[in-house]
Amino acid sequence: MKKIDAVIIYTVLSIMTIIVIIPFLWMTSTAFKPQKQTFKFPPEWIPAPFTWDNFARVWNEMPFGHYILNTIFITLVILIGQLLFSSMAAYSFSRLEFPGRNLIFVIFIGSLMIPEIVTMIPQYLIMRELGWLNTFKAITTPQMFGNAFGVFLLRQYLIGIPKELDEAAKIDGSGIIRTFTTIILPLTKPALSTLAVFTLVKSWNSFLWPLVVTTSQQKFVLTIGLANLNGQYSADWAAIMAASFIALLPIIVLFAFFQRFFIQSIQMSGLK
Repeated sequence: MKKIDAVIIYTVLSIMTIIVIIPFLWMTSTAFKPQKQTFKFPPEWIPAPFTWDNFARVWNEMPFGHYILNTIFITLVILIGQLLFSSMAAYSFSRLEFPGRNLIFVIFIGSLMIPEIVTMIPQYLIMRELGWLNTFKAITTPQMFGNAFGVFLLRQYLIGIPKELDEAAKIDGSGIIRTFTTIILPLTKPALSTLAVFTLVKSWNSFLWPLVVTTSQQKFVLTIGLANLNGQYSADWAAIMAASFIALLPIIVLFAFFQRFFIQSIQMSGLK
């Protein structure tokens, strides 16, 4: 009976995997096809002839390289900010004692119930009053703070670390900052790696907020560049697939590199 259950489970998982991966395979195939073969019927999965023209067209007809550099810079700034401030907040909520700690944490986590679109207008007005519109500061600053999910993830992980380590460090003369940076933070590497993956994917794929606060092509990110490839009356789907392939490749490589830490964090934090 157990073998039958295992066969059914693996069959369902295999079918779901195929369903999920087919669009990516089709994107890759179309990216290397001549434009006239994009909608050929019956479709051909293996490009014939194999061409790099779509990538050259994307790279030459628009400042795609500049979009990539902008996206890398913005993603790294948001990543560093979220890891720093989320880990500090998680340490405070899990290791330090102060009045109203649990209430503040509940209210903070409750912000996960608020859709991002609700806070977008107030954030836009704040950026306008600060004179930050059409700058990288407007894109990065709101996303560096207030990551309730990241704080929750790291807090749950830190709860599993014995507090005796803090007490031993205190006896040795270490203060809160030194205990956090030299003892606690290195132990949270798996959870930090997981949060880094989530943050990088979200920042790399961010579209609406950068679209709202930027107007200059010099400040555009990769997702806005992809959207600009889709014209009002027609779309160069071969070029769009080539650009999408370029945009997706770093995320795939990143996840493959951090997969071990990601799984380890899920297992050790009990979030299954």
